[in-house]
Amino acid sequence: MGLGCCKVTTSKMQNKVAKDLSRHTGLTVIELKSYYNDFMKDYPRGHISKQQFREVYEKFVPNANRTQERVEKVFKRFDQNNDGTIDFREFMFALSALSSGTLEQKLSLAFYLYDENGDGVLSFEEVLQIVEVMYTMDDSPRDKDGLPAAEVFARRLFNELDVDKNGIITLGEFTSVGCKDSTIANLLLANVDQRD
Repeated sequence: MGLGCCKVTTSKMQNKVAKDLSRHTGLTVIELKSYYNDFMKDYPRGHISKQQFREVYEKFVPNANRTQERVEKVFKRFDQNNDGTIDFREFMFALSALSSGTLEQKLSLAFYLYDENGDGVLSFEEVLQIVEVMYTMDDSPRDKDGLPAAEVFARRLFNELDVDKNGIITLGEFTSVGCKDSTIANLLLANVDQRD
């Protein structure tokens, strides 16, 4: 539940919420407030169901493999608080992650999506979860026997990202390493940007 997600369901978007989202999505406060007004018109309950998400996903990712399983996995990834719906904050993160942006912005969004408990850092367990999802979402027919076990691969990735070797990965470490190493960036973004 990255960024201490709370439901944004009031009729007007608060400036503090808008500024926070602006910092993480690259959109201006004015753009976000406009999107929020549109969101509330389309989804007056303040959230999107799985079926509604599928319809939106198909519009924004028109060439994607749209199997029910794929949409389900993407939905779960963006439903940060696991309540079975996507609120405006979660929706904006989803749209930002699925749209173009700088590498640093995409990595920043990925970090907050991966930060399951919202504590602002990634633990080894959270990195292991990234790798496990990456392994299960790999649709290619190639031989997976050549890959190391998920835990071994996660430990290597964690060690690369934990620059100061203090046992946690900060946003700064995550984006810095990702921006310097395209292979790592591609791995970190594989679970976020699934365009086919």
